[in-house]
Amino acid sequence: MPTIMNRRQASALLAAAPLAMTIAARAASPRRLLLRGANHLLTMTGAPRQKTDLLISDGRIEAIGPNLPVSEADVIDLSGHILLPGFVGTHWHMWNTAAPGLWRSAKGGFMPTMAAIAPHFTPADVAIGVDLALAEAVSSGITTVHNWAHNLRSPAHAEAEIAAMVRSGVRGRFAYGYAQDVGKDQPMDLEHLSAIARQPPSALVSIGICARGPDRSDAEVWQAEWDAARRLGLPISTHMASDPKAAAGGGIAALAARDGLGSDVQLVHLTSASRADMDRVATAGSPVSISPWTELEVGYGVPPIPDMITAGLLMGLSVDNMVLAGQANMFSVMRLSTDLARGVSRNQLLMEDNMALRWATTDGSRSLGLGKQVGALVRGMRADIIAIRLDALNTAPAADLPSLLTHAARPDNVSLVLIDGVVHKRDGRLVRIDLPAIQAQATASIKRIRSPSGI
Repeated sequence: MPTIMNRRQASALLAAAPLAMTIAARAASPRRLLLRGANHLLTMTGAPRQKTDLLISDGRIEAIGPNLPVSEADVIDLSGHILLPGFVGTHWHMWNTAAPGLWRSAKGGFMPTMAAIAPHFTPADVAIGVDLALAEAVSSGITTVHNWAHNLRSPAHAEAEIAAMVRSGVRGRFAYGYAQDVGKDQPMDLEHLSAIARQPPSALVSIGICARGPDRSDAEVWQAEWDAARRLGLPISTHMASDPKAAAGGGIAALAARDGLGSDVQLVHLTSASRADMDRVATAGSPVSISPWTELEVGYGVPPIPDMITAGLLMGLSVDNMVLAGQANMFSVMRLSTDLARGVSRNQLLMEDNMALRWATTDGSRSLGLGKQVGALVRGMRADIIAIRLDALNTAPAADLPSLLTHAARPDNVSLVLIDGVVHKRDGRLVRIDLPAIQAQATASIKRIRSPSGI
């Protein structure tokens, strides 16, 4: 019978696996931290503020204003920077992060290549994938992740991924899934899911499920998984209408008919969804996540962003996976989203840059049920914050802030990253991990996996 590992078992697993997220500088975070003198602060709820300070106390935003009179706080000088909420990655397959660019092989394209390597991932391998993904997330300013774990080959695989997320200190949801080669008539491990759900991993990491849904599993299976998730109070995410064949199967209508949509059910891609299906999704209040780079790369097609905007869908953005995307660059995802919207609609004004920023921050957090915690810089919210340098060749002069962030800024311009008030990146350097060790372990992991898979 599947059970949650006790502390000794978990320690043994992590000792046997590469301890990728080795903490290099885990000094306790100060109770109070003052971010002093930012040139611009984007609250995402109102007009930008100029030349302002932000005070953090116990991981929460306590005050925002110019020249805050503060004593007994550590101070970080942010003159020459833009402050904004950390980005929210709403859908990310982290387990295969050690295989960037491995989207084709003698087996074929992305799907057959992943099918060949997936069975050879051990718990240690999926953990190092999560470690590497989270390092890249923090480096690029993504402070909340949705780890879509769809190669869970055993309970130990799930627990290894969760442990990697917890020790990283990054905010996120672990979406419990299935093994890549599981049959359409086989459900995920609902017994182990139930055990996991009874013990929330940490204050920063929550549990949901990622299901194959009507497009990729039998009706009895997805219905049982929906029922289990809702019985446990867990949010659901599923790939839907990714391509014309999937869209023609009527999966979204099937979900709507069974009350399977709603604010607790995130739909991913919708690349080939009809306008009628989008209206169903909007009426039910299901959030949507798109990953335009990978949707193009894998051949799903051009995401119908103009129709999504017109339908009034709650949108979030995604890097999806590093095999196809190559990098966790939310700046480029925002840029591609706006440019596709304008190009497809032949309307330059259809999607403003500020809309893309909302999708990457405020709306992304709302889509994961975190809208009251993160996604905006206002008093009382958790302090998930990034600072962008304004002295780089590509960020000066700053004529228009939203456009600068969506069309000019890059991950290397991210100078500071805070998650729950804890510094993860400072002066452009990751401060809580041993990055060379992570990279070495990831290199060894994918080398070992490729040999037996014939890739």
